[in-house]
Amino acid sequence: MSNANEPVLKSHRRPEDVSTTVVEVGNVRFGDGSYPVIAGPVAIESEEQILTVAASAAESGASLLRGGTFRAENSPYAFRGLGEEGLWLLEKAGHESGLPTVTEVNEPGHIAEAADHVDMLEIGPDNMQNFSLLTDVGKAGRPVLLHRGPSATIDEWLMAAEYILAESNSDVVLCERGSRTFDPRTTDTMDISAVPVVQRMSHLPVIIDPAPARGGEDLIAPLALAGRSVGADGLNVLVHPDPSSSLAGNGSQIDLVAFATLMDRLGIPSLRDEIDRIDRELIKLVGRRLRSSVEIAKIKAVKGIPMRSPDREEELIDEARDDARRLGFDPEYAADLMRVVLEHSRRAQHAALGGAE
Repeated sequence: MSNANEPVLKSHRRPEDVSTTVVEVGNVRFGDGSYPVIAGPVAIESEEQILTVAASAAESGASLLRGGTFRAENSPYAFRGLGEEGLWLLEKAGHESGLPTVTEVNEPGHIAEAADHVDMLEIGPDNMQNFSLLTDVGKAGRPVLLHRGPSATIDEWLMAAEYILAESNSDVVLCERGSRTFDPRTTDTMDISAVPVVQRMSHLPVIIDPAPARGGEDLIAPLALAGRSVGADGLNVLVHPDPSSSLAGNGSQIDLVAFATLMDRLGIPSLRDEIDRIDRELIKLVGRRLRSSVEIAKIKAVKGIPMRSPDREEELIDEARDDARRLGFDPEYAADLMRVVLEHSRRAQHAALGGAE
C-alpha cells in the first residue's frame, strides 16, 4: 500500500498493514530488503580525489557516492568545502562511476543548486531540528537522507522527518549515526537498538552510519556488520584515499583498501548489485520504448499509415544481431529479445487503438 501521506509518528507501533516505504535514488532502492551502501569522503577536496574514490567504491560494490560540498565546521578556519565546484565534481564522478550521488545541505540557499547536481540531499545531525531547512529540502523534489541528531530522542528524530513528509515528499531515508555520550573513545555512540525500534514505529527505511565510532576499520566494520544483522536498510561509510592527510574529518574515514575489505566481509558482491541495477534500468528502458511505440501507432492511425512494417522489423532485428556481435555475445540471443519486444509493442499498439488494425 502507499505510504506517501502516512505519518511516521502517530503511535508507538506501526500498523501491521503499513509496509516499509521503498525510496528510489536513481536505480538504487532503500527499504526493499537490499542493503545499499553509500560511500565517499567527508569533503570533496579535488577532482582527482573524488574520481579515485568513486571508481574504487563502485568496483567494491558501493551503491551511491557521497561527498561533502558545502561544509559547516566548528571553526571558521577549517576546510569548508569547495561549494559549487564540489557539486560539479561530484556530478562528474557520479556520472563516470555510474553511481547516484548524495551531498549534505546546510542552508536553504544551497538546496536548489545542490538539487540540480545530485540525486539525493542529506541533512546532517546538527541540522536535524533546523525546521525551516527541513521544510525547504522537502520541497526540492529529491530524496532526503536525514541523520539523527547527537542528542535527539527517536521521537524527535521521527518528528523531524514529518517536516519533510509534510511537503508531500515521501522519499525519506533515516540514518542512525550515534548519540552524544561522555565516553572520549567515540565522538558519539551508535545506537544499534534504534534500528528495530524505528522500524517498529515508522514506515521509513533506516540505515546506519558508524563514522562517529572513530578509530578506523577495526571499529567501523563490526558496527556495520551489527547494523546489517539487526535489519538495517543500508549503510553509510566515509571513505578517503588517504584519511591521514584529509582536509576534513576526525579519524572517521577509512581508506579504499579497508572499504573493499569491509564490503567483502558484508558479503556484498559488486557484480550482483550491478546486475540488479541493470535489470531495473532495463525495465525502465523497455517501458519507455513501449510508450513511444504506442505514440507512433496513434500518429500512423491518424495519417492512415499501416501499423506493421515487416521490413522495418527485420531491419531492427538485424541491427540487434550486429550490436550483439560488437559486444561479444550471441547474436541470436539479441534477435530473440528484439522479437519479444516487437511482439509486445504490437500488442500495446493494438490495445491503445481499441483493437483497430
